[in-house]
Order: sequence, then C-alpha cells, then structure tokens
Amino acid sequence: MKIAICTKKDLAGCLALNRLLAGIADRHDVFVVLSDYVLEAEKANPYAACFVAHERDMVLERIFPFLDARYPSGSSAVFCTYAGLQARYGVPMELWGPMRSPQARDAMRDIAPDIIISCRYDYIFQEDVIGIPRLGTYGLHPGALPVLQGLCSPFRAMERGDARSGCTLFQLDSGLDTGPVVDIGWADVAYERSVLWNFVQTYFAGIDTLLRHLPVLEEGRRLPTKPQDASLRQYFSYPSEEEFRAFVERGGHLVLPGDYLDLLSWFLPQGLRDAHLPELERLVSSLEC
Repeated sequence: MKIAICTKKDLAGCLALNRLLAGIADRHDVFVVLSDYVLEAEKANPYAACFVAHERDMVLERIFPFLDARYPSGSSAVFCTYAGLQARYGVPMELWGPMRSPQARDAMRDIAPDIIISCRYDYIFQEDVIGIPRLGTYGLHPGALPVLQGLCSPFRAMERGDARSGCTLFQLDSGLDTGPVVDIGWADVAYERSVLWNFVQTYFAGIDTLLRHLPVLEEGRRLPTKPQDASLRQYFSYPSEEEFRAFVERGGHLVLPGDYLDLLSWFLPQGLRDAHLPELERLVSSLEC
C-alpha cells in the first residue's frame, strides 16, 4: 500500500513516527508529511511555555542537531531523528503548511495514497483531502473519544484522575475529533511520571492499536467503525494557566528531568549507558515544570 503519514515536528511526534515506521515501512510505500505550528495558547503562560520548550523547542533547536551531527548517516538507536528515519527507511519527508491550501491538496493528490494516517498533525483535513485515499483517512487522537475531544487530552485524563489514557483510532470527517471510531488503545496512567511521558505512552497505545488493525487494510478493506455518541462529547481547549497551576499544586508534573532524559536517551545507541548522554544532558538543562 501507499501510506501518507501526517505528523508534527516535535518530540512526541517524532517518537510516534518512529513507532509507526517500525511497523509499516518494511512492506509499504510511505510518504511523511510534517507540520510545525505552535498555538498562541502553547506559549501564553509560564507553564505552557515550559511544556512546549521541552516538547518542541529544545528538541528541534538543540537535541536533533546534536544527534544528526554525531550520527550523519543514522545510528543503531531504537529511535531516530527525522534525518535518521530517512536514512534508516528511505522514506521521503516534506514540511507542509495547512492541509486546506491548494498546494497541499494538489500534493496529496499527486501522492495518491491508499490510506492517510494523521497522528499529532497540526491541521484539520478538508473533505476533498479526506476523500482521496481509497481505504480511508484515519486519525489517532490522544484521548478517549467522545469524552475527551480537543487539545492536551492526556493532561485532562490525569487532571480527572483516570486510571488509563486512551488513544482513539477513528475515521476522519470534516469535524474536529467527531468521526466514527475504529478502536481505542489504552495506556495505564503513571502518576509518578510527567504529562509528557504519559503523552508519549498514550500515542504508543494508539499506534499499536492501528498496527493490530492494519491487516484489514492490507486486504484492501476499510476499517469497520462505530459512530460516536454525540451526547457524551466534551471538548477541551488548551489548558489555561489556572488549570496548569492547580494540577501542579496537587502534585502533578508537566515535565520531569528524569522522564525527559529517559525519552531523549532512546535516540542514543546505548540509551542511558551511552557515552554521549552527559553531553546530551548538558545541552537540555531541563528544568522541572
């Protein structure tokens, strides 16, 4: 199959892309579309700014350049940077703007994918793009739909005290997180860990769920779906400063230095035992938030 994966340029997006490519790149023709859009709300207060600094800024401006300089042809690490993924799998990657633009629509038509997978992509898909793949356009939303629509759903799951965080595999429609559901992958919430850590685990649960359903698509059939119960829908915007503060005051953490270094170590061949780890640690100067 020809598969278009749409994802975001940041730490969680790169880790999710690694997991996806490991499961499909060896037997399918993959094209990766990247986005890099930061909401105003993501830098509107000190908590949000700290979160996006760890999630995106330090990764794109320091960590990945450091890794690409050390391993210009990729490495044997479990996870790779975007450049490392291109070297490992030979997949093309392009940074696009909004999917509603004529250029993006034409480019997707030229790719002519059998399926589109949207995982942590910044932009909403229009109906004319959704209809391009013969086997469907599917999203991975890091929240259990329909109860947790909107932004930063793993934070909302932790804020609610949920035991698990769900990542919903669903068929995209023209709404926002409103399409019919295929399945939900679940990750146990680790409250001793940070929101960022649980974010990544939530995406992994959704990707593993997609990979379990992949044989149906490989047989040339669309995935069966069930409509969402609209009466259960709850939409959440990006957390406010007050919501972040209340979460932290109750003992929660958006980012923990140990978690952060653990995630980054996955990009090193020897992980936490790698000789480059101290240099990597000095680069990030990660602060708890």
